[in-house]
Amino acid sequence: MPDTFFAAGRSDITPVMPLPLAGYVDRAGPSAGVRDPLELNAILLEGDGRRVAMLCADTLFVTADLKARILELAGGSLGLDAAALLFVASHTHTAPALDPSKPLLGRADPEYVELVARRAAALLLDLARAERRPCRVTYRAGIAEHAINRRRFGWQVSLRRLPRRGVLRAPDPTGPRDETLHVFRCDDPDGRPAAVLWSYACHPVGFPAARYISADFPGVVREALRAALGAQLPVVFLQGCAGDIRPRELAPARTVARRLAERVLGKLFTPFTPAEYTAWAGSLAERVVALARAPGAELALAPRAAAGQLALDRILDGAPAGRTITLQRLELGPAARIMAVSAEPVADYGLLLRAREDGVVVPVGYSDTVFGYLPSGRMLGQHGYEDEGFMASFGISGRFRADLERVIMASWV
Repeated sequence: MPDTFFAAGRSDITPVMPLPLAGYVDRAGPSAGVRDPLELNAILLEGDGRRVAMLCADTLFVTADLKARILELAGGSLGLDAAALLFVASHTHTAPALDPSKPLLGRADPEYVELVARRAAALLLDLARAERRPCRVTYRAGIAEHAINRRRFGWQVSLRRLPRRGVLRAPDPTGPRDETLHVFRCDDPDGRPAAVLWSYACHPVGFPAARYISADFPGVVREALRAALGAQLPVVFLQGCAGDIRPRELAPARTVARRLAERVLGKLFTPFTPAEYTAWAGSLAERVVALARAPGAELALAPRAAAGQLALDRILDGAPAGRTITLQRLELGPAARIMAVSAEPVADYGLLLRAREDGVVVPVGYSDTVFGYLPSGRMLGQHGYEDEGFMASFGISGRFRADLERVIMASWV
């Protein structure tokens, strides 16, 4: 197998002025300050005349238009097309918006969007021009046990209709989740860590100061990896199939009203206090660092990429005309691949992909332009947020087709 080379880097995208934050429909006003920096992190692999790149931004969503702008700014010298560039969001809910198509979730500032595009293009060009270094990539996997499914059946109570049975956004310890931690380490020819790529499926919604800028737990893990392996280490995070997964916020209810509600509805999420969040994120970081330090299995590398488009109306009756879903496959080598979709996929899809594919499979969401949540077939008709409740805030409407799971899995090749 021919030699494979790599380059990796990072760039700061922390805004210098208050901006609207993306992630919640009920959050008004601009950011109140910065708690920790926002970044772009990227890894470029090259071998056998092919290049692939992985680029993660600390934001709620990226877009296909922003990806096209980055490739336009970088020009032909980059040697990447849209299929060979995996562009994803970490999905933190405490960063400025980059997706202008979802204003109810946070309005995008055009100047900030352009700043991110220019810094991303400059970062990728720097990697393309960097000295070619032989690449040794090792992989290891572990179990996180830090998340929980957020869909539980119960009574939905509303002033607009009679109570009905349906799915609540509440902890379900028996619900599906994928607690796998994927950790890839790129070492330089002298055996020193030069970059880390890691993945986990969990909504970054635990940060307890929702009006402040933060990368949430991906930033905590990133800084822990740098403290352990090198202060300038590029760290690419790939958010997994986390549509129905969030941190285990299971402390006792803190108010009388919440305790009364839990008597009727059962256990609800109790948002982290600052101390609880620090303990939770720090514990997750310790597990990722321990994995990154542990011996890994060396991967045979042969980068290649493919991507396809699926019309949204194939799975959603009433979908806006012309909307598509991108299904992307990045092969790191014959036994390791990243499978990405431009949606918020629920945990079922990650489990299905890993059961279907041989070797190392990293299921990823939040790439390109996310249309909304991607529920699995068993969720339809349950009146939950991920199967119907999200649509108004994402600016779409319609009804998912009964065969959506089969169509998605058949198209994800």
